[in-house]
Amino acid sequence: MNKSKSSNFSKPIFSPLSDQKRFSDRRSSQTKRPSYRQPASEPHLTETTLGGVKVVVKSSRISDKPNKKKTGALSPRAPEKIKKNRAEEMKIFGENACLSLFEQRPESIVRVWATVEVAHRIGEMLSYLATNKKVYHVVDREELELVSGSEHHGGICMLVKKPRIFTLAGYVDLPRKADCLIMLDGVANNPQNLGGILRTCAFYGVKGIVTSQPDMLLNANTARVAEGGLEYVHILQSHDGETALQQLRQAGYQIVHISHEKQVQSINSLQLQDKVVFVLANGWATKEDAKVNLSLANPLKSGLNVAVATGVLLVKWVGR
Repeated sequence: MNKSKSSNFSKPIFSPLSDQKRFSDRRSSQTKRPSYRQPASEPHLTETTLGGVKVVVKSSRISDKPNKKKTGALSPRAPEKIKKNRAEEMKIFGENACLSLFEQRPESIVRVWATVEVAHRIGEMLSYLATNKKVYHVVDREELELVSGSEHHGGICMLVKKPRIFTLAGYVDLPRKADCLIMLDGVANNPQNLGGILRTCAFYGVKGIVTSQPDMLLNANTARVAEGGLEYVHILQSHDGETALQQLRQAGYQIVHISHEKQVQSINSLQLQDKVVFVLANGWATKEDAKVNLSLANPLKSGLNVAVATGVLLVKWVGR
């Protein structure tokens, strides 16, 4: 009796091999799905002639070829290099901004991308890059939009070293008979406004902008709007607005604050000195500082855009 029980439960019973195969084939046919392959972006190369030289133009096209995974170990120092480059470099785009940078500090250029149309106009720059073994690429507009991150690239984009930032303390140590500065602390980080301020300062020959946030001005969109103004105006870094104003007062600068209050004097009645700081921010005013209203006839709840206000103030200083 014990033997019969052990014979019933000694081994499991399997289906024949042919049945297993049929079951496996049926299951695989039920679960099989068509495979789809994502189209890959593949660089498309064409040749053109630029100044008698054969140039390869790179553009982005969709290909049905699968993406090839890049292999190879990174250098152990690669992350540090990337961080260092990001801290020291920035992109500039827009034709006037890039041409001004090339005129003022060509050695800071790391790499250039340009469309064929713009490349025909910047032959001197491309010759300089080739002579100094710097990289440049002739690309189509779609490729340039990807590189610059903007559709307003103007046909050219540069990777460059950031301009030098000066300390306000070091700047005011140098004697100056006449000088005008703009102070931006408290101004919103708006590339349109900041670029407009830089452009206006460069237009009127103002050499410095005081701020505790210099990275606010080191922006590709700001540089584009400035139309090259970033190359002609020094960024003067301070720890904070109150400390900056103390340093400027001690250096003999007249401090002028903008106000919307009707009881303060008009800008037209203020006698401007040869060394002036126009403060485009609220606060930190003392009794010895001047407060002016740009228009006592203003019926609006707000004042002028800061870029426009900068223009009004600088016209007054130039015509003092």
